[in-house]
Amino acid sequence: MHITFLAYRLDRSRLMTTEFYRQDIEILRSLGYEVDIATSLREVPAKTDLVFLWWWNWLWLVGPILKLRRLPICVTGSLEPDIYEKRSWLYRILVRNGMRFADQSVFVSQYMIDRLSQLMSLRNPLLCPHIVLDEYRLSTSDNRRTMPNVIFNVAWKKAANVRRKMQIELIEAFKLVSDALPEARLVLAGEPMDGQAIMERRCEELDLTNRVRFLGKISKDDKIRHMQNCGAYYQCSRHEGFGVAIAEAMACGAPVVVNRKTAIPEVVGPCGYYVTDETPEAIAKTLKTVLTNQTDAAELGKRAAARIDCEFRFGRRREFFSTLLSKMLSRRGSSESVSERKKLVA
Repeated sequence: MHITFLAYRLDRSRLMTTEFYRQDIEILRSLGYEVDIATSLREVPAKTDLVFLWWWNWLWLVGPILKLRRLPICVTGSLEPDIYEKRSWLYRILVRNGMRFADQSVFVSQYMIDRLSQLMSLRNPLLCPHIVLDEYRLSTSDNRRTMPNVIFNVAWKKAANVRRKMQIELIEAFKLVSDALPEARLVLAGEPMDGQAIMERRCEELDLTNRVRFLGKISKDDKIRHMQNCGAYYQCSRHEGFGVAIAEAMACGAPVVVNRKTAIPEVVGPCGYYVTDETPEAIAKTLKTVLTNQTDAAELGKRAAARIDCEFRFGRRREFFSTLLSKMLSRRGSSESVSERKKLVA
């Protein structure tokens, strides 16, 4: 059987450098399918039996053409309701109308399904969360933290993302933490963009320049090392369709400090520290609780890692798509047999 992995209009170089694309391509190949990679409709081969499409954004355009070829379409990815609602009216109409072309839509959080169901008609919505790569694991069986005074966060520094990930609130909270715990340090990773200057300016205003480090874009190995050894990983956010970085930090045993917004509780469950509200004061209080109770925090980090192993690893997503794609291809085979019989009768 031949499956085409279609990421429409995507820069092809990103397919093997962006983990969620690479993971799904690897899953399809591990299931024994012949997998073709396409970023345009002309690259979808004639021999294709099913199209595995990432993102719903272009379904309104590619869906009708693929349906003329009688191809079943399985769509997955993230369609964050909070972002969708802020897009133009034309974009929203196109996405809503495109939904009808998906034979199966696979979302990464129940929050996403529930919220989008209020905004549009979803056809056969299913849930299969993102997964965490095997490299993200505890560095020691007892979850020993070698940087127990470090609060770590990774997020790209575009201004809109700085606001979404509540980075200024983090800096203001850290001022309160450092006043009480002078040995505490804040380490921030992520590609420098237009929002980093805003963050650096706030650090200067609060006299935190010597206590806050901006690492810029770091390697996966460096990210894992920080997640395995930091005293706390922070990621309060105004909205998350899933929260991959949170899950990665949990897999490394980091005590995560989060809020109860959107899909975050689905990922964290009872294995993290939730802020009582999103003020710098409340965030600081929770961070201080983590840093001053290192034994308890490390134990909770171990439970967090166990949760990731149970719920968000490669095997679970592979099993899900093994069953789903087998059913979709079986239905296609049955419908083609009926069509052939009708031709013979005619």
